[in-house]
Amino acid sequence: MMRVTNNLLFKSGSMAMQNQQQEILKVQEQSLSGNRTNRPSDDPSGAYRHMIFSSDLSGVQSLKKTTQSSAERLTLADSHMSQLHDALLDAQDLVLQLGQSTVGGNPSTLKAAAQQPLAWYQDMITTANSELDEVPLFGGGKGRAPFDPANLTTTSVRVKHAGSGSLAEAGSGFVASVTDGQVPANMPLSVKITYLDATNQYQVDINGVQQAPAALNDKGELDLGQGVKFTATGTPQVGDAYFFEVIPQYQGGSEDRPIRVRQGEVLPGNVTGSELLEGTGEHARGVNLLGAMAALRGALLRADTTEVALQLNRVQEGRAQVSDLQGVTGIRNMQVQAVTATLESDEASLTQVRADNVEADMFKVLSDLEQASQAMQIMTSTQRQVMNTSLIDFIR
Repeated sequence: MMRVTNNLLFKSGSMAMQNQQQEILKVQEQSLSGNRTNRPSDDPSGAYRHMIFSSDLSGVQSLKKTTQSSAERLTLADSHMSQLHDALLDAQDLVLQLGQSTVGGNPSTLKAAAQQPLAWYQDMITTANSELDEVPLFGGGKGRAPFDPANLTTTSVRVKHAGSGSLAEAGSGFVASVTDGQVPANMPLSVKITYLDATNQYQVDINGVQQAPAALNDKGELDLGQGVKFTATGTPQVGDAYFFEVIPQYQGGSEDRPIRVRQGEVLPGNVTGSELLEGTGEHARGVNLLGAMAALRGALLRADTTEVALQLNRVQEGRAQVSDLQGVTGIRNMQVQAVTATLESDEASLTQVRADNVEADMFKVLSDLEQASQAMQIMTSTQRQVMNTSLIDFIR
């Protein structure tokens, strides 16, 4: 009977010691890793919560990267628009200095000054084609610049009626066009066409170079060469002068990529090159900045102080247009930064919640380890007593 009892005591004691050893190993693992759970089987519901928290945290971090990148684009765009604004301010000063002035009356001075608006024009295209991470700031796609010198258009035709001293839209009876893919020399072009007499003779001046008088063909067109045409179906008056420019056309999208801030919620992206340089959209003023620089250059090349002075309103409106779009960009940037701040707060909260879900209470772990060790010592002592049974006790 004693042998059976001893055997049962030994087996039960050994099993208890094994279980206690597993408990000690578990607590020791918690103390070393700092985690309450180290495998899904330790706490299935906790593992599921960890998966949910990790998924939410990943989504917040992804959105934060998007808003941070967008804020960087908006900030850089604002910097480039400041440069455009400064260039237009300089253009305004140039018009005020040379338009109808004594100094400006010197043809060589005017023609030399024409290099400045050409430089501004080239800087504007460079600015509009600026990229961040190989993606244009002002629309367009990766590998496709918003403004390509081979993708041309013409501005609307403006007219200076004989003796009126101002420029106005010529209307639908007078239209300029350029053939796609043909790039005229000496771009950009500033074209002035003056109606001479009732025989439909027109005097054409392109960038200060006059051509022989020409009449309209049977389609009512003047072929100016290199794909550029002027169509006159309206009724001109003697002395009327018509103006237009041939410049690159925006070839990007209708809007910059929207900024995703939450599920199903987006903020508008940066302004596009079409809004900025062509003056399209609700926030712009309809001024084509490239056309304005080309027109100012043409007036200077023609050494016409009166024509130079007529560019003032267009340049001023262009500067105001850039300023307005800077304001729009600033507001959008503030919105994006506010969302980024919210996402950073959400990220910190989710990181803490996820950590609390798996991190161990080290005070409790050490306490459990102490208790488990003491229990193990007691079990070891008890088991030793069982194993030290006397031979007489074992024979009984």
